[in-house]
Amino acid sequence: MKNQNRRSSHNSAILFVAFVILGTLGLLGCHDWPDERGTAIEAQNILRDISRIETIADPNVPVPAVYNSPPKKIKQMVGGAEEWKLVYFCKYHTADEIKELIHEQFATELFNKKGQSTTLRDYTVSANPGTNQLIVRCPTEQDVDSVLEIITETDIPPIQVKIECLVSELYADLTVDRETSLLIENLFGEQIKLGGKVDESGAVLPAFPGASLRDPAREKFGLKVGVSTGVEGHKFEALVDILVSRGYLKILMNPTLEVVNGQSAKIQSRQHVPLQQVTIQAGGFGGETILRTQTEYYDIIDSLEITPHVFADGYIGLQTSAQIAAYLTPEGIKQLPIVTERTISNKDNRIRHGESLIIGGIRKSEKRDVIRGVPILKDIPILGMLFSGRDFEERATEVIFILTPTVSTGGRPNRDVIDMLKRQHSSPMTQGLHEAMMDPLGIKAREKEGERKIEAARSAQQQSEAEMNAARLEAMETGRQIQDLSEELDETRAQVEQVNTKASEAASRAEAAEAKAQKAAAEARKAKSEAAKANKEAEPASDPKKP
Repeated sequence: MKNQNRRSSHNSAILFVAFVILGTLGLLGCHDWPDERGTAIEAQNILRDISRIETIADPNVPVPAVYNSPPKKIKQMVGGAEEWKLVYFCKYHTADEIKELIHEQFATELFNKKGQSTTLRDYTVSANPGTNQLIVRCPTEQDVDSVLEIITETDIPPIQVKIECLVSELYADLTVDRETSLLIENLFGEQIKLGGKVDESGAVLPAFPGASLRDPAREKFGLKVGVSTGVEGHKFEALVDILVSRGYLKILMNPTLEVVNGQSAKIQSRQHVPLQQVTIQAGGFGGETILRTQTEYYDIIDSLEITPHVFADGYIGLQTSAQIAAYLTPEGIKQLPIVTERTISNKDNRIRHGESLIIGGIRKSEKRDVIRGVPILKDIPILGMLFSGRDFEERATEVIFILTPTVSTGGRPNRDVIDMLKRQHSSPMTQGLHEAMMDPLGIKAREKEGERKIEAARSAQQQSEAEMNAARLEAMETGRQIQDLSEELDETRAQVEQVNTKASEAASRAEAAEAKAQKAAAEARKAKSEAAKANKEAEPASDPKKP
């Protein structure tokens, strides 16, 4: 009997294993059945590829030398008249800014008989935004030199200012509310009645209300503590409703701006958030107060706009407009959120480089305390709680705007920024147990190593391409310079030949003049000798006393 049972159980196990094997083969053979492992791997690959953050390879491409060429003065003949042109590559400012500056400096403003001003310009200024190039046309070379002198003195590196802003808002709320309901009927067999009023349903209203007078929703909250008895026509009810509420809010903002001196920078954050509003409706069943909620949407805007002005003595002036908003401020006993907005503007101030400036310290404190009760009885210790109600609330708010301007030293290396982003955006699902379950054979690790090698090869390729481009540009620039030098050499040779020709002509004229001078000197000597001979011959004839 035991052998038969063993045989039957063995056969059942064989049939079960066979069924599992056939089912697995059937599922694998069915092409319509989704492969969950392949889907998970593909989804993981897509997530990894899309979330990859790559660094930007340093192109290392130098600026073409033509942009570093000195200003050129060109003399031209246009319409039979002589004029000069100045071609200048703006280095630190835009061509439009330099253009407006030249117009303001060299325009001649005249007034007609009606007092209307007209501007006469005996020059033309053109700006090429594509190359940040300035072309100035002037009638004389002295005008070109004057314009160039102004441009050289004004086209200097601007100062870039980095502004660290710290906005801190603190809010605290403390509310203590006590309401008392009192009802005494036929106490000790006497016809004595003492208590608050009753509503239409017969419920006793608080004899000494607290915050419910200014906040009807207060009736829905609180804990009643006291005594309520009623036996054979005698009733005694004394309940004290106590509610304490504490809440606080802390907001800290730390935006950072970088802007060129004299320019404005603005950063803004906008949220369109829902806000639950509690509405109170009376006239429910039995005259009960009904609370309803209504959702409204508000724009919560945080913005900061700053215009820095750097002075020659090292001080920095900040023209500031800041706004901070919140919708999580606890309000009263209900602790419902409200929308708050803080705005501050400052147009003129001076602060030293690297120091902090508090442009707004708004501190506000509110306190209220109202006690309602029966005279004299409300002042009795402990027992006075049955004959009084209290509404106490205290709020404190502080908003501080702290600005710290510094002269910026430039940007951060791209690789450092990318490493920081990779650390911040790394997902824990890409490591640990997930990878061990999805890649038990280490295939993904080998793929990552291969990807790392491919990325390194790609970076090397990009660097080599950048070097090739730089070499190509340098070769093109060198060829252009060689061509310019050859043209200048040819022009110099032509000038030298002209000078040699003129020198030869001058030498020939000098030789001819020297020959004439020698001939004239010989003739003069000859004439002198003849005159001397004639004088000798004439001397005996003119003196008769001599023998």
